Amino acid sequence: MITETRQNYRVLLPGLLLGLIAFIILVFLSSLPRVISLFSDFKWMYFGLAVGLNLVHHALRFLNLSFSLNFSGIRSIPLKKRVIYYISSSALTAADPKANESYRSVWLSKACGIPLIRIDSIFLIDQLSDGLSILALATLGILAYPAFWPFFAAMLGLFVLSILFLQIKPAGEGLLDAGEKLPLLRLYSRQLRQCMEGNERLFKTFPMTVSLLFNVLAWIALAAALFFTLVGFGLNADLTLAAIACLVLAFAIMIGFFSTVPGGLGVIELALAGLLTLLLGFQPELGVTATILFRLSTFWISLLFGILFWSAAAKSCAAEPGADSVAEG
Repeated sequence: MITETRQNYRVLLPGLLLGLIAFIILVFLSSLPRVISLFSDFKWMYFGLAVGLNLVHHALRFLNLSFSLNFSGIRSIPLKKRVIYYISSSALTAADPKANESYRSVWLSKACGIPLIRIDSIFLIDQLSDGLSILALATLGILAYPAFWPFFAAMLGLFVLSILFLQIKPAGEGLLDAGEKLPLLRLYSRQLRQCMEGNERLFKTFPMTVSLLFNVLAWIALAAALFFTLVGFGLNADLTLAAIACLVLAFAIMIGFFSTVPGGLGVIELALAGLLTLLLGFQPELGVTATILFRLSTFWISLLFGILFWSAAAKSCAAEPGADSVAEG
């Protein structure tokens, strides 16, 4: 085990408290009797469907992680150990981003006995494809609000061009050199260069495309969970509502990503409730209730399972004494 289990849990407390406070604030900003009424009228079969779609989301993310490990030559980690590692890492979504990355990297490095830089490259690829997936999700959302398309088209184009440049070594080196000259991008550019040098194979077109496909499908599954949560309140299950679900989720995740709050907790909830209120005919109670049910069926249920598997992860993802590296190739 890496550190005392009790001390490990402490990294989760700030995020958990922020999330709970956000729920309380949301309820008090709306009409409590109306929120209770909406809960009682909600068709709970759609909550179960949202939970199922959350499982699909995580299954796709798990397949993406396993693909990246296998493609990097790390093939001998048993399936049980991979599953425990992945489930427990869900708890880290409530932690500070730096703690999140550190714990996941150290656990996996201990499990496979290879340098941290190769592990970091796997997570960096996931972050890059995650960002592109969120932008792709947002472009689906502009079907309902086409006025937003120039903004998202520009962001998506820049992101795609940056990734394509990384596929051409001279162009990629030039892009990283330029990034290191800018104060805001210096640290990220250096980290990206180190990861590319440490696991160059993973930054080729094929693995990045596969990772992007898995993540796009995963985020579409989560948007579908929000869509069916809204349908549970009696809203029409049409293309406009589906586009709203995609747009709202993409915006909220981006706002949470750019915040410095652990896991974006509180920020994401407020963004979801605010955007749903605006886009659903200014119904704050509906926006609040839908946000609570959506986050419970996706984020919080995943967090609960992550915490339950937390102590097992430190044991399962630690290399046995005298064990050789499992990295191949």
